[in-house]
Amino acid sequence: MKNFLQNNLQLITVSAGHFTNDFYIALIPPILFAFKNAMGLSLAQQSMISFIIITFGSLFQPLVGLFLDKSGKSSLLMLSIIWISFMMSISGLAGNYYILLMIVALASISSSIYHPLGSSITVNLSKDSRGKSLSIFMTVGTFAATFAPMIAIPIVTKFGLKYIALLMIPGFIIAYFLKLSKIDKLKFRNVDKDKKDDKKRISKDKTKWLSILVIMSSIITIFKRMIIIFGIQLMVIKGIGIIPAGIILSVHLFMRALGTLSGGYMSDKFGEGRIIVFYNLLLFAIYTAMIFSKGIWMAGFMILLGYILNGTNTANVTISHHILPNDINFGTGTIMGLPGTIGSVLLLAFGKLADIYGLLEVAQLTALVGLLPIFISLYIYFGFEKKIKKTVFAH
Repeated sequence: MKNFLQNNLQLITVSAGHFTNDFYIALIPPILFAFKNAMGLSLAQQSMISFIIITFGSLFQPLVGLFLDKSGKSSLLMLSIIWISFMMSISGLAGNYYILLMIVALASISSSIYHPLGSSITVNLSKDSRGKSLSIFMTVGTFAATFAPMIAIPIVTKFGLKYIALLMIPGFIIAYFLKLSKIDKLKFRNVDKDKKDDKKRISKDKTKWLSILVIMSSIITIFKRMIIIFGIQLMVIKGIGIIPAGIILSVHLFMRALGTLSGGYMSDKFGEGRIIVFYNLLLFAIYTAMIFSKGIWMAGFMILLGYILNGTNTANVTISHHILPNDINFGTGTIMGLPGTIGSVLLLAFGKLADIYGLLEVAQLTALVGLLPIFISLYIYFGFEKKIKKTVFAH
């Protein structure tokens, strides 16, 4: 055990930093109900806060990655953790909506730094398998969102928003451990730098299929973000207390991580095409059952929905690799980055409609939107499979 820790200390601390970063990114959305009570926020304003966090934390990653390739320093990992832990934790001290927007925007930029830089360093830290190291890095970050509501909701409910300022302390501790592991002394390189000249131009046909895949993923993202932002409020409307709702949301988020893992396994076993159709059918059925039920039934469907929502994650990425076999990094970045931003933009419209017609009513109407991924996944399965003579989904 001692030798394992010594040999993998830097990988462990970088992964711990990823967990910390994603914890702070996930900190604000589940407690927006508390900001609503304190500032009188509308549903549209709550959607805007989430949109800003996602946009500043994800959309800028490709641009930041280009900058880091030229002049990146591993010491930025520590600085980004210090920055995001401090800024997100003082959000509870914001005096009004606009100050809150500025704080979360500035804080989220750190996520655009940590993800590309942390991924690059993780790959170069690997002694045996790059894929294994990167999977550890990504999985640890996935579980962070589970703990954010479990910790933040009891604090704001019992003590008030200002006490989340105490949550900056763990971030400072992790940054200190990154320093102790000498992360700031590491040098990293872009492992794909020499391959750029070998990539072929992306054709219109490939762009078409990639765009269809992005549209499907963006629609699913609406459900993902809506549950995180408004899940607590929806459960309260249906008669579930805030603390139990927070626990249910945490279990829901934990199930998302399990859904990603099992979805990848099933994708390998049964094929990407069948899996996206299967999970999108379940998404429509389970979401509809959840939003029209209440009490313990709603809680059960909410937890099951967490497993379903991330079931297509791996299949979506690997399909993008089939579409762009010579540009898999671009395909991965596109399918992981664009849907988050597009979905958040669409969620702004959801928030505005909810202000006008009511949160529950619009959430129930959204069930119809769940039909779209089914039709799109069927189109991908039959049309795309036929187009390339079954080479995409064959195993």
